[in-house]
Amino acid sequence: MRKKNIDEIMEKIKEYNPSQEDIEAIENLAEAYKDKSEDDIFIEIIKVNDTLERNLSEDEYREIFEKLESIRPLLSEEQNRKLDRILDLLDKE
Repeated sequence: MRKKNIDEIMEKIKEYNPSQEDIEAIENLAEAYKDKSEDDIFIEIIKVNDTLERNLSEDEYREIFEKLESIRPLLSEEQNRKLDRILDLLDKE
């Protein structure tokens, strides 16, 4: 089952062709957050979540969390613990 999930995710990644604008946005985010602590980043995630919750439909919002869950097979144990922490924080908001 894990192999199937990884294969499906890899197919989706192959289909993704980021634009120059996407690449620049990612680079800007990396630069903006490179010196922030993990706690600072969690606070930013909560702020982004609040914005998404206000601006997206319930289906669109739920789809984001489904996508987060779908990447679990690609994450290390530590990354999965961090994802759990984020999801727990967002669920309490």
